[in-house]
Amino acid sequence: MKYTFLLLLIANNAFAQEISGEEDQSKDIETLAPLQVTASKTATSTNDSATAVSVVTRDEIKNKPNTLLPDLLRQESGVYIQQTTPGQAIPIIRGLKGSQNVHLVDGMRLNTAFFRNAPNQYLALVDSFMTSQIEVVRGPSSVLYGGDALGGVVNVLTHTPEFYSSEWDITGQVYSSWDSADEKWISHAGADFGNNKIASTIGISYQDIGQRTTGSGQNIPFTAYTSRSINNKWVFNTSDSSNWIFDIQYTHQPSTPRVDNLVAGFGESEPESRVFEFQPNERLFSHLKYTSANPTGWYDMANYHVAYQKITDNRFSQPLSGNRTDTEQNNSELLSLQADWNKAINDTNMLVYGFDTYVDTISSARQRVLADGTEVPRDPRYPDQSKMQQFAIYADWHQYLGDHELTLGGRLSDYDIDLNSPQISDDQLDLTDFTWHASWLYKINDADRVFVNVGRGFRPPNIFDLGQVGERSGNRFNIINPDLDPESVLSFDVGFKHAGNGWQAEIVAFVSRYQDVIASVETGELTADERIVVQSQNINEVDIYGIESELNYYFDNGGHLFANVTYTHGTEDTSDGEGPADRIPPTFGVIGYQQDISTEWNLRSQVRFAETQDRLSARDLRDARINPFGTGGFVVYDTHFTWRPAINSQIRLGVENIFDKKYREHASGLDAPGRNYHASFYYDF
Repeated sequence: MKYTFLLLLIANNAFAQEISGEEDQSKDIETLAPLQVTASKTATSTNDSATAVSVVTRDEIKNKPNTLLPDLLRQESGVYIQQTTPGQAIPIIRGLKGSQNVHLVDGMRLNTAFFRNAPNQYLALVDSFMTSQIEVVRGPSSVLYGGDALGGVVNVLTHTPEFYSSEWDITGQVYSSWDSADEKWISHAGADFGNNKIASTIGISYQDIGQRTTGSGQNIPFTAYTSRSINNKWVFNTSDSSNWIFDIQYTHQPSTPRVDNLVAGFGESEPESRVFEFQPNERLFSHLKYTSANPTGWYDMANYHVAYQKITDNRFSQPLSGNRTDTEQNNSELLSLQADWNKAINDTNMLVYGFDTYVDTISSARQRVLADGTEVPRDPRYPDQSKMQQFAIYADWHQYLGDHELTLGGRLSDYDIDLNSPQISDDQLDLTDFTWHASWLYKINDADRVFVNVGRGFRPPNIFDLGQVGERSGNRFNIINPDLDPESVLSFDVGFKHAGNGWQAEIVAFVSRYQDVIASVETGELTADERIVVQSQNINEVDIYGIESELNYYFDNGGHLFANVTYTHGTEDTSDGEGPADRIPPTFGVIGYQQDISTEWNLRSQVRFAETQDRLSARDLRDARINPFGTGGFVVYDTHFTWRPAINSQIRLGVENIFDKKYREHASGLDAPGRNYHASFYYDF
């Protein structure tokens, strides 16, 4: 089937060459290799970065399926999306997920002390419609971003208003979309106003998601939810080379069901719960940033940040049998402060250096009410008023020798963790660690690069790992373990990049060894109600290697051929010998073709595919979300037409999963949508 589609693409391009009267539209280097800042904390094109970087630009965001922010990372090289339930999704980077990757918003931490090292819902609490660009660094980035950056970094850059005249002006946009497979309505409205001294943007988004229909025609219950977001950002340009930025973001999901607890999974004869709602999930974020490009003896550019984030993860549930109700309230309040500077020491040397610190306070409470109204005391999910604090300094030195760039960096991090647990006396941990990396980039010519990276990453155990207590999905009960060691990784990758002559390509091979990996392990004991007792423990070593590749070719007639393929293989050393690592994605990718038929019409067709994943770890086999015989492979076809009746408006119509394929993304908690009819409208004013 994949080869049939390739032939159709070639035929389509040959036909387009005949009918198109467009002039040469080969992309320039800026389009082929967009600027990014995450990989080195300096503005660098992706082709000149000595790391593997994926960038989703604002133009690409406008033409992607868009419900949750993680949806925008689908079809990106090296990034696999797992979804446990609607309203939630996470990226898996180089086989790692959750707290093993750092998630940032405008460079500030989204990761909290109760971030799970497994699928979680928190990145989905960032409004995708305020996003101007998403940058993904694939590979350990602990030197610049500290603990948790084992697999990589996801940095969401939000829209910043810009005006170039002293006259007051206003611009804006409205968006609305409908999708049939999820009975989905999404709306967004935003406006920018101001001048070249003071500017502001405000945006409001609303989502109303209904019942999902899969490729088999099955209607999955418990998938409906709503979400609303608002954001406001202000820019104060104090001079031509300095400014202040203040923004605030808020997302609220009033009641989001957890489908895998409400629908029987693999190996289950009945679901675990009658009711299970995240009620509510919320994120409140405020951020103040000052930037100065006035050179001094210490820096050429400086950035100073202070940010506050509160994530609310409240829950309401009822078991399948019995009439009791459980409610709980969990909050993370994260206060962050950081500064970074860069300085060109001379024509061949540059230094990026800085510090960052944060304190994350967890509040947690839980209640149980029996059928007769009796309240039963319960321990909170996390120790109430537990704290995790970090302070770190780092430096990254770049040397430019002709066509060679050498980079060497290091970070010293100190963590203080106070579990504040009434159950144990020794409830404080003090951890110090040094992480480092080294890289080499060689410019073969104007378009071609080769690069090599080696580095060490580090992740301290957080409050979720150390102190979680209570019921978990899969008939499990988690107990505290205050004696965990940090996770670490030693990683090596080598790659080739090309950007020029109308095409862009990249291929990267990597190998990583993770030590003291933290995972949930059965203790062999049962609770009084026969739940399996589990505990977070360090489990030996995990080796992961793989290949990430992508290609973008732009034809003279306005056609664009795009493709990427990612292969990942994971092996875990256990007491029983060597076996598969858990939740490793299958080989996956996309291949497609986009054609500008005229100045008004655009056609985009693609095939998304994944191989069967039947290399399952012991934990995968116990996971009710994963078929014990393996997650089947799939090939799914999508086609969209875009009509631009004016330069400031766009109507997009399409059919996704054209052949109504029933499939599931590996380790997800529900099947993907079946045939979906999409319609969306976008208007700039």
